[in-house]
Amino acid sequence: MKKQFFALIFLCFVIIRSFSQAYFQQDVNYFINVRLDDVKHELFADETIVYTNNSPNDLTFLYFHLWPNAYKNNKTARGKQLLENGSTKFHYSKKEQRGYIDSINFKVNGESVKWAKEKTNIDICKIILNEPLLSGKTITITTPFHVKIPIGVFSRLGHI
Repeated sequence: MKKQFFALIFLCFVIIRSFSQAYFQQDVNYFINVRLDDVKHELFADETIVYTNNSPNDLTFLYFHLWPNAYKNNKTARGKQLLENGSTKFHYSKKEQRGYIDSINFKVNGESVKWAKEKTNIDICKIILNEPLLSGKTITITTPFHVKIPIGVFSRLGHI
């Protein structure tokens, strides 16, 4: 009986291991030089991102979340979510009370790259790498950006 029990435990371990994937986590370090205009509620910045591909796969593109664009209009996932949750403050807010990010110009290792916002999610963009980022390799991504900060009644991102 003991042998059968241990055989069953061993078999379960083998099955679980065969279906599991090796764990990895990408290594991303951000350096941001930013200036705040506290009268106009705007940020002007330059960002450097050092990105190491720790996955077993080569990468041909990367996704970035452009979070301030979630506050650009009622059609964003965030705008829809706020209304679905019963909050109408954002839905009926004025354009100047909302936020966004613009003036983005991504470069990878000093070279311009193609990038675009997703059609249905303007707060997510996809960067197409000029050459694949090999497993274990590192790239440096740079971009300037400008953020119009929304008023602080919609969520934690905002000014009061």
